Amino acid sequence: MSDMSTGPPDRPTEPLRPRAPLVHERAAPPGVDPNLIILRLEDAVGSLRNALLVVGAIALVAFGLAIYALVSDDDGGSGRSRSGLASDARVSRVDERVDRLSRQVRDLRPGGATSNLADRVEKLETTVEQLDSGEDPTQAIEDLSSRVEALDGDVEQLQQSQSQP
Repeated sequence: MSDMSTGPPDRPTEPLRPRAPLVHERAAPPGVDPNLIILRLEDAVGSLRNALLVVGAIALVAFGLAIYALVSDDDGGSGRSRSGLASDARVSRVDERVDRLSRQVRDLRPGGATSNLADRVEKLETTVEQLDSGEDPTQAIEDLSSRVEALDGDVEQLQQSQSQP
């Protein structure tokens, strides 16, 4: 019985045998045919061209309808404006009234007073230029102050005449 318990002697571990490496073959992509790409592009351009023609036709129809709506006379001779808010006669009366008021305002403006002021300002400018030329400054200052006082009086008088209706 002692023979069975001992059994055969253990064998030493064998070294690993080199295995052949696993090779993964890759399949090359199929070659791209340039003619196929050109055909696809031509189809895409053709469909875009057709879509653009449809959109252009819709735009032309919408433009034609808009012009027709602007040109057509919808009032049917009722004497009302297109907006329906006021009659044509009332609009023309208001227009005449505005023209009349603008003429009245234009007539009320005193044209002579403003040109008189412009003349006096020009005289003052020439006087200032003469002062720069080197004349007696005391006399020139007195002349200027008297002219400024006269101009101030004219301005006050003009303001009073415009404020009175």
